[in-house]
Amino acid sequence: MAASLRQHWDTVNDCPKVGYKPSLAREHELWRKAVDIPIPDYRAKLVKLPNGQTEVSITPANRDSIINLRMGFNPLLDSRRKQRCAEDQVERDKENRQRSAKRAKQNVRYLVKSLFADHMLTFSYRANVEDRELVAKHWKEFVRLFRLRYPDWKYLAVLEKQERGSFHIHVAVHAKQDIRWLLRCWLVAIGQPAEDVRAWLIDGAKLGEKSLGAVNVEPPKRRWGGTSKHWKRDKLAGYLTKYIGKEFDEAEKNAKKYWHSKNVEHPVIERFWLRAKTYEEAIIEAHDLVYYQGVTSMSMWNDHKAGVVWITGETERGRIGRCTSQPVDLDFFED
Repeated sequence: MAASLRQHWDTVNDCPKVGYKPSLAREHELWRKAVDIPIPDYRAKLVKLPNGQTEVSITPANRDSIINLRMGFNPLLDSRRKQRCAEDQVERDKENRQRSAKRAKQNVRYLVKSLFADHMLTFSYRANVEDRELVAKHWKEFVRLFRLRYPDWKYLAVLEKQERGSFHIHVAVHAKQDIRWLLRCWLVAIGQPAEDVRAWLIDGAKLGEKSLGAVNVEPPKRRWGGTSKHWKRDKLAGYLTKYIGKEFDEAEKNAKKYWHSKNVEHPVIERFWLRAKTYEEAIIEAHDLVYYQGVTSMSMWNDHKAGVVWITGETERGRIGRCTSQPVDLDFFED
């Protein structure tokens, strides 16, 4: 029987939130019904993103969690709240930050793919700006100014702290951008005198050392996908998510780690159990889940020790919504 469930019933009389303790016979009956149904070994998450992009991840199923779910027991809500000492709370906070970092990295990856991002811009300061709130204020004003000309502009922005201590901002976007308008709006947002901006924008005078900041198009380095200015989405997502981990290590607890436009389309996510009994069978099922979306190219990463596999794929524009053959029979969907 699930250990967390056993602990729950042992302490339930001390928890007025639950209010009753079932008999051992009733408890055993609930447990027996839960385990009589076959318990799957692997769990899948299928993510459908805009522009024909598909991603699936396979992870080992948690047996105790499945039993608890079938018995109607929620460890977070039904267990008595523990009183933690200072050392335990520090460890708990560390675990929470790790989970938050993992969720943030996942969200950044989805957003980069939803944007169909293939270019990266870097917004920087000449001065050593170490105030995170000031950078956030500057970015908000920049977006407001830029959207005066491009109201539907979509972006994903991630902060990076340089070795000198100053922040700069990496921004994922789709296709080429109006670099002159970008620079004009950024300079105005960070406080560049109007006469300087006007002299540069209209008269063509170079700002040189008077410039308070810069906007650069950052091409991928060879280890990140090539020598052209076009990024591969998986590589760009990987490059940006590495800064998310650094931000969780350095930033304050509730500080925002990334910004994105609200007009980005959200992915459609489906979760279900697999029939696979082995890691190799799980990989085959994961492959089929992506293949039967009609994809024309696939990539795979796996961690055999953890029993986790990720497969991504993209569909040609003309084939989006069309499958090459009958889809896999998936009758094991979660509630």
